Amino acid sequence: MPLDVVRRLLAPLREPVVTSRYPDEPPLLQQATRGLPEVDPARCERDGACVAACPTGAIQLAVTGWLIDAGRCVFCGLCADACRPGAIRLSRRVELAGTDRAALVELTDLEKRP
Repeated sequence: MPLDVVRRLLAPLREPVVTSRYPDEPPLLQQATRGLPEVDPARCERDGACVAACPTGAIQLAVTGWLIDAGRCVFCGLCADACRPGAIRLSRRVELAGTDRAALVELTDLEKRP
């Protein structure tokens, strides 16, 4: 029994825990990690299917663009599935820190099409 305790205490020294040096380095993400949705303005048809599919109301179409509220998004991917032209895809951005609530809302300008 005492050797088992010693073995447990020494295990982290033999096999250190794999972590990143976040925030100095980007976070280590698995390949299947889903992040915030992002829109390709050139492909967006503004039909509102993504807005209707979002269960939390995190997506809104404004007059000049597309609003995503990171504080409401649950990374479900339903908006990307509902977007017929494929303008929405889930990014690998998972950093959701802000100093106030307004910092979590982003506007993608749809008027600036290439």
